[in-house]
Amino acid sequence: MPAKTNGNVMSRASFAFNLVLLCLGLCFCTALSLRFGAAPVTLEALLNDTLGLLESRMFRTVCAICVGAALAISGLMLQALTGNPLADPGITGINAGAALAAIVLAYFAPFSSGMAILLAASLGAGFAGYLLWHLAGADPVSGAGGIALRLPLAGLAIETLCLALATALILTDAEMQARYLRWISGAIPVVARTEIAPLAVISVLLVAGYFTCERLELLSLGAEQSASLGRNPNRTIALVLACVTMLSGASVAIAGPLAFLGLLVPFVARGLAAGSLRRAYLFALPLGASALVLADTIGRVIARPGEVHAGIIASLLGGPALIMVLRRVLRPARWHAA
Repeated sequence: MPAKTNGNVMSRASFAFNLVLLCLGLCFCTALSLRFGAAPVTLEALLNDTLGLLESRMFRTVCAICVGAALAISGLMLQALTGNPLADPGITGINAGAALAAIVLAYFAPFSSGMAILLAASLGAGFAGYLLWHLAGADPVSGAGGIALRLPLAGLAIETLCLALATALILTDAEMQARYLRWISGAIPVVARTEIAPLAVISVLLVAGYFTCERLELLSLGAEQSASLGRNPNRTIALVLACVTMLSGASVAIAGPLAFLGLLVPFVARGLAAGSLRRAYLFALPLGASALVLADTIGRVIARPGEVHAGIIASLLGGPALIMVLRRVLRPARWHAA
């Protein structure tokens, strides 16, 4: 018994140490984002805000933090629900569906409010998720759905169609090009326009989503086991999908359809958490925020005085990482076949 107690104490100490370390990493990335940008300025001029850059960079950094955390959490919850490490709103078409719905609204109602854009994006994400659910044959209750290739292949079809339609709508109008061509590639906003409502929704959902972790962990044991412990599996699925849909919709409303972040960050967070979904959730928050803030900062610095959008940086880093994850997922199946 003493040995077990010591092990638990060490486990808690390790968890706390890792969480503090990740939070410090987020603070460091935030400092880099505020200090460096497409416009090189001295630290004194930045702190005095003589050029008006500090306020703009602060807003941009807050957006990157919220969107990065939201994408990481939506990916983590989707992976836990489907039992598939390749489930990510960015590469399964959910974010692309949200982007298409937002563009359609902007095309027919150019002066829509932030809440209207958020609702449209969430509905688009929900519809794309519904299609994905059925095309991939996902069945989280039996734990047999969305295995290895079906989920990303179905998502690829949805993503390609939705982004093609969204891009076509943007290119048909010069004003739409000026407003949304940058956004569709996954860019963090520079000044506040319609982002306040999505930012507020993300903040609330990131807190509320933590309380679904217990339900998800019970559901992973099986529908009957979850029901016997007082957690209705259908209600759990509905709650998780609603949270993922709203997080994805709000993220897309702010920064466009970003990919790979919701795939890679949960992969790292689960490795650090050693099987605990709740700990993985807490790890994914600063990890996702740091990843997007850093990607946005890199994009601003490497192409001065221009910018490489954060979505492009994330894709450049995420493509090779996806290949590594695929190899790891498919290796057991190949060995089993041999």
